[in-house]
Amino acid sequence: MSEYKGIELFGFIDGAYKNVPYAGDRKSNYIDLPNDYYDPIEGQHVMETQLELLESLESAGFDGAVFSEQHNGPIGLGGNPMLFGAWLAGRTSRMKIVVNGPIINAYKNPIRLAEELAMLDTMSRGRLIFGLPMGHGMQHHSVGINPATARARMAEAHDLLFEALYTAGPFEWKGDFFNVPYVNLWPKPMHRIECILPGGGSIETLQRAAKYRHCYQNALSPRPAMIKTMERFRDLCRAEGYEPDPRQSAALFNVHVAETDEQARQEVEAFELWNFQNFFRSVGHDNFPPGYVSAASIRAMRGGGYRSTPTELLQYDELLENHWLIAGSPETVTRMLQESIDELGIGRALIAFTTGVKPKWLVQKSMALFAQEVMPKFRAADGKPVVTEEDRIGYSSAAEYGARRPTDAPRPTAIVDGRRVDVTESYLPGRLEPVV
Repeated sequence: MSEYKGIELFGFIDGAYKNVPYAGDRKSNYIDLPNDYYDPIEGQHVMETQLELLESLESAGFDGAVFSEQHNGPIGLGGNPMLFGAWLAGRTSRMKIVVNGPIINAYKNPIRLAEELAMLDTMSRGRLIFGLPMGHGMQHHSVGINPATARARMAEAHDLLFEALYTAGPFEWKGDFFNVPYVNLWPKPMHRIECILPGGGSIETLQRAAKYRHCYQNALSPRPAMIKTMERFRDLCRAEGYEPDPRQSAALFNVHVAETDEQARQEVEAFELWNFQNFFRSVGHDNFPPGYVSAASIRAMRGGGYRSTPTELLQYDELLENHWLIAGSPETVTRMLQESIDELGIGRALIAFTTGVKPKWLVQKSMALFAQEVMPKFRAADGKPVVTEEDRIGYSSAAEYGARRPTDAPRPTAIVDGRRVDVTESYLPGRLEPVV
């Protein structure tokens, strides 16, 4: 399978708080489910388990670790995934850190997000990738953003964010939602950070990803719709005047590996049905309140696109058929993943091992089988991650810093006894000389 050796494999770990009422017994689990159901001890366990599993993805051989931002309910406890990213930056050294959010509309001003991204990119030595999901409608209620104007607000926030990250400052920004007299980012990122736009096929997201050359990530659409969406995305890229790299296309798959197909079903069927009956379940007016998406996007979804079938109605065999779930023996998982890569034309596969409902030992078993029995089929002969082929950013030793630090930068100076002196040499005998 040498033709797959360039595929990037990212492990996706979410952290749902599972000890809540069955979603079908309520009108909504993501707006008004009382947080009395939350227990701090259980919450600590959920969060620490998620972080430990994310960290372990590096030693398993994945190219990166992915996690999401969620608000206002038990779907996840990562209200600020940048904190998870900072934790991983200090615990890992090689793999990419994919923060998928942040949800930019949760920020009062995108300049704050730009600062956080630049900091995290520096802390991780250039290993950061970030996603900019629109987020569901109900998540905007929790931060006081009008869902009807959320898409327009996000569009402007996106543009201001990238101007702040990569345009020399200071400069002024005047817009419909944001007015900033002095945009002047400190620190600046170590490199041009890749951006992923997750979506369900809305034309607005596809056009934005193609225009700005972002990676587009599809999920939760029927298999034929996903194929059509990815083809449409590549056509939009060509309309912008370029041929997209396969790594500009990504897709998310729930994955579970066991010794046999039968064993995989025994291990994971109930957990996956919990996912689709609880984790992904939400009523239409919560997901897509009036004005949240265009009429054209709603028609596309109703016509067989994103969430066109209520998730709670899906059964195990349907999940397998649509490749929303890839489960079975190593041979079966390899074949299904290969089929999806070929059909979708993707260069990145996001392998979701758990939303947070499976016990840790079962997730670890599945991850170990995937790493040892499936992943080598998508690697070069040495089995190394694709990211090891990339040049490292930043420095990793005192010698590297000494060799690469700037030599033409202004020297730090201070007035001492009426003279301006170079403070870096002021402690040396006879060095309190004026700076010329």
